[in-house]
Amino acid sequence: MSFFEDDEEQQLEEVTEARSRTRKRGPSGQSPLVRVLLILVAVIVLVLITSLGIKSCLNKKKVNEYREYFDQVGTVVTESDAIGKELSDMMQKPDENVRQALEGKLAEFQQKQDQLVEQAKAIKPPDEFKQENEWFVASMQVRSRGLNGLQPAMLNAIEATDNQIGAAQVSHEMLIFLSSDVIYDEFFYRPGQEKLKEEDITDIKVPQSKFLADPALASQQSAVTILERLKGGTEQVSGLHGVAISSVKASPSGMTLSTDGENSLKASDSLTFEVEVENQGEATENDVLVSLSLTSPGQPTPQKVDGYIDTIAPGEFKTIELTGLAAEASNQPALLRVEAGPVPGEANTQNNTGEFTIIFS
Repeated sequence: MSFFEDDEEQQLEEVTEARSRTRKRGPSGQSPLVRVLLILVAVIVLVLITSLGIKSCLNKKKVNEYREYFDQVGTVVTESDAIGKELSDMMQKPDENVRQALEGKLAEFQQKQDQLVEQAKAIKPPDEFKQENEWFVASMQVRSRGLNGLQPAMLNAIEATDNQIGAAQVSHEMLIFLSSDVIYDEFFYRPGQEKLKEEDITDIKVPQSKFLADPALASQQSAVTILERLKGGTEQVSGLHGVAISSVKASPSGMTLSTDGENSLKASDSLTFEVEVENQGEATENDVLVSLSLTSPGQPTPQKVDGYIDTIAPGEFKTIELTGLAAEASNQPALLRVEAGPVPGEANTQNNTGEFTIIFS
């Protein structure tokens, strides 16, 4: 064998060996283990990207679901609040037209609210708000219940001769509306807002709702005034309204109490006070409540006495005598609080109360 043949044979062996190494490492010079690791990394990255994409889609779907739900709730409460506003306007201006249309309007309110209850029941809440949704529906049902009872209560009260008894029935039904507002606020609105906050959703708000804009309309005193207007003709609860305490005298001494400094009075088992009230408004007020509250040393619970001024015309002064409070002699001051009204429609209540420091001897 010649030298050239040996050299060719050696080169052939080197080429064969190189090809063998290439087959073992792969076309890119990578070992099988490296290739497996690269494939695994690629799969992991793909899974993460897919997972994040799915999560983003699910989150977007949830937000849209929440928004659609609260939009539906908002539609119902807006219409329900509108009923409450119209009812409140009627109560604040019970004129001749209101009296003639009262029965029909209350029936109309009842029918509308019953329909809203059915709409509320038909709303499908997200799973996260199922419990709160039950309270939302309940608040709408309570409003319907209040309207259902208000119509006969109003009609019976108008026919009754005793306004206090009729007013108590009307006030009871009106208080139901206030309870519906409490239910909505405490068990639907607040928990709903909290859940949205926990999920860091800031562009969705739980709708707020208030059926009875002025809580004073639910008081028995307001009901008495409303009934007086409905029975008495076209006089309206409009214009300027307001009463004020003019003076407070202790009887039988005749001493006029002062809010500045201490007042000395003789202790008694049956104290008597004469409260003079002024009507500073533009309308006659009926059944104006006047209250006394006495907090004595050693008696943390105040003693209370109430009375009513039947009617008081604009600019008129009237005096009511209240008795029944008791006080023992003491070196420690007692506090007498006197309050007149407020009457329906009264905006300024700063002069409705007076507080007097008394030393009983």
